[in-house]
Amino acid sequence: MSGIKDIWLYANNIINSARQMVNEELRPLGLGSAEGNILLHLLTHEDNLRQDDLVEVLEISKPAVSRALLSLEKKGFVKRKKDREDKRYSRVLLSEKAHKIGPILVQIYENIFSFAAQGIPEDEIKNFIELFRRVSESFTQARKEKGKWGVK
Repeated sequence: MSGIKDIWLYANNIINSARQMVNEELRPLGLGSAEGNILLHLLTHEDNLRQDDLVEVLEISKPAVSRALLSLEKKGFVKRKKDREDKRYSRVLLSEKAHKIGPILVQIYENIFSFAAQGIPEDEIKNFIELFRRVSESFTQARKEKGKWGVK
C-alpha cells in the first residue's frame, strides 16, 4: 500500500488517537469527544445554530448529534429552542456554563493539535491541511452522488 491509499490508514489512526486524547482531557469536565466537538464548534464559529446545521457542518449523523445535544442539555451546557421562523427546527444555544468552560475547552483542543504538529514546519502543515480539505471535498461530493464511486 502506498500513496493516497495510506491516507486511509493514517487518517484512521489520527482520528482514533485524537479522539482518545480528547476524551481523556475532557473527562474532568464531564464531557466526551462528541460533546466537546459540538461545544468547540459553537464556541469558536457560531452560537445559535440549527441542529441540522450541526449535522451538516460537523458531518455527524442526526442521531449522534441528537444524543450529544440531549446529554449537553442535561449537563447544562446548551439549550434548544424552536426556530422562530420554522418551528420544525431547533436552535442550539450555549449556556453560561458552556461559556465559562469555553477557554478551557479551546485550550484542550489547541494543546492536542499543537502536540500533533510538533516538529512539523508550518508550510508542511498548511500543505497537509490543504490535501485533507481536498480529500474531504472529494468524499463529500461522492456521498452526494451516491453509488458513483463503486466498482463497475
